[in-house]
Amino acid sequence: MRIYSNDEISVIWRPEKCIHARECVKGLPAVFNKDRSPWVNMQGASSEKIIEVVGRCPSGALTCKRRSEDELEGEDMGASEVHGTAQIKTAKNGPLLVEGDVALLDSGGNVLAGEGTYALCRCGGSKKKPFCDGTHLQIGFDDSK
Repeated sequence: MRIYSNDEISVIWRPEKCIHARECVKGLPAVFNKDRSPWVNMQGASSEKIIEVVGRCPSGALTCKRRSEDELEGEDMGASEVHGTAQIKTAKNGPLLVEGDVALLDSGGNVLAGEGTYALCRCGGSKKKPFCDGTHLQIGFDDSK
């Protein structure tokens, strides 16, 4: 997990959840630029705009929190948070997006993922199965076939 902050908010990036949908880099390239280090520039746009674009992250890899003086406060603000219900959506040519309070268990009954948002591989090529690692982009996965 990596945290990038300005005076008002912090963006939390969980790279292990990223499915490389690129909603962040397409939506706000002045802030999110994979060719720059660090790749998140919190001075590149207003906090409101950053919150808006982070909210488009389908996997929940990017979330935001409002800042207090010395620590993060409040709940994560991020991708399509669903309260009191759960959804599983299919991303075109991409993973299954699980949102809400849905436990994913392995064959031994151990919890692999719980509440929040996570992405499950549909292409079969992920090296993090059952989770998506973005391989569908590299192999040209087409869900219409």
